[in-house]
Amino acid sequence: MFQVVIKSKKMLVLLGAAMVLLLAVACASDSNDGGTPGNIAELLSAVGGPEAAQLLRSGSGANTGIWVNGTGKATGDPDLGIISLGVEALADTASEARGMAAGAIDATISVLRNNNIEDRDMQTSQFSISPRYNTQEITRCTEASRDLEDLEPTTVPAPGSPQIIVPIVIQEKVGSECRVEFERVLIGYQVTNTLNVKVRDLDNMGNIIDGVTEAAGNLVRINRVSFTIEDTKPLHTEAREEAIADLLAKANAMAVLAGVELGKLVFLTESGGGVPQSFARLEAAPAFGFASQSTSILAGELDVNVSVQGVFAIAP
Repeated sequence: MFQVVIKSKKMLVLLGAAMVLLLAVACASDSNDGGTPGNIAELLSAVGGPEAAQLLRSGSGANTGIWVNGTGKATGDPDLGIISLGVEALADTASEARGMAAGAIDATISVLRNNNIEDRDMQTSQFSISPRYNTQEITRCTEASRDLEDLEPTTVPAPGSPQIIVPIVIQEKVGSECRVEFERVLIGYQVTNTLNVKVRDLDNMGNIIDGVTEAAGNLVRINRVSFTIEDTKPLHTEAREEAIADLLAKANAMAVLAGVELGKLVFLTESGGGVPQSFARLEAAPAFGFASQSTSILAGELDVNVSVQGVFAIAP
């Protein structure tokens, strides 16, 4: 603690000395051009050590210039659909549930292959076998009644006559005690098998969902449908160009409004530009009772957004 106080006082002394030196150099700079920041840092280093010089250098160029952001957006049509689908079976035994799920997923894969889905575009994302429990409320009652004939008499001496024994019978009430308990009850075993399927023919997505639903029956599960763009580099380039143009326009406008001249670009960074993905809306599904109507899937459009941040120097 004592050393910290000494160090703080030393920094205050150095700061005071730096202020005096700056005033002296400023006065001398009117007649001599040698008072540059580098000379001041060297002078401080000679007087107060490297800590004072580093302090001056670190604060001399921080947060200077014109800082500005730019944004750009490019829109494209999705060319790849992703369906998360699978089967789920529940039976009394794990073996029976596995067999039901295996038959349903084999039928599902056959439908996918018949719709020109290649094996490389099908991937198992989840497979599990687990017991299924249900919580039941159970009321348990315990009888608390006793017959009077079964009670043994309790004897105490009569007052004034220790030799005479008088029996006293203590009766118990007849009744019962009940309590509510919750316990898990095994109802069977569940098998889940889920696939992620890439569909390159977007117009065929509805037919695929209908065919899978018919093949797997009530065991089918359609978890999610989404769309993306497989190659987003052209859209990234377009969005980046728009973001840079926006950045330059804002920087020039800020310089004009501030009454300064815009200098060279000294810093530039980019963010955003991730792979776009959207989720589709299912208009109708045979699994929910629309057997006479096919499933409609709407792909829509996707946006690629790019943000840039730049720092411009202010020209002297």
